[in-house]
Amino acid sequence: MKKTAIALILASSLLGGAAMAQTNMYGNVGVTQRHTDTTDTLSLTGRLGTNLGTNFGLEAEGGIGVDGDRIGAVKLRDTANLGAYAVGRIPVSENFSLLGRAGYHHTWAEAKLGNVSAETDDGSFAIGAGAEYMFDDKNGVRADYTRHTENNGVDTFGLAFVRKF
Repeated sequence: MKKTAIALILASSLLGGAAMAQTNMYGNVGVTQRHTDTTDTLSLTGRLGTNLGTNFGLEAEGGIGVDGDRIGAVKLRDTANLGAYAVGRIPVSENFSLLGRAGYHHTWAEAKLGNVSAETDDGSFAIGAGAEYMFDDKNGVRADYTRHTENNGVDTFGLAFVRKF
């Protein structure tokens, strides 16, 4: 838990410093499916970011597992995850942008078999792409895919509501 607190403080500091340079902040909340060779889990995901111009930004991401998976009698679930990313944007139209992101992501997970449980955590480089459509100046939706290099590779697919501040 100490690592989680430290990571949150660092991400907040990073975004807070960037926000002082420019107040083009955004947040989003949604769901992320984490897919491995053997499991699929679901997390509630939140992001806080800032655009440092038209084409570049920074964002911090955090999630809490809300649905797990099973391998036989073993219950698996992600308990939490954190990430920090540099984000590149290419505006296609006034309301639609393509985006790419690269950064570091860390996931904490748990496996249970009856009364016995084991916890693990793993972090890795992550790179992804997505699209964002804004309904108006403040509200929109975002869909993205991110590939994590941990283990044999982990794929995440996200869908979120976007709110610009």
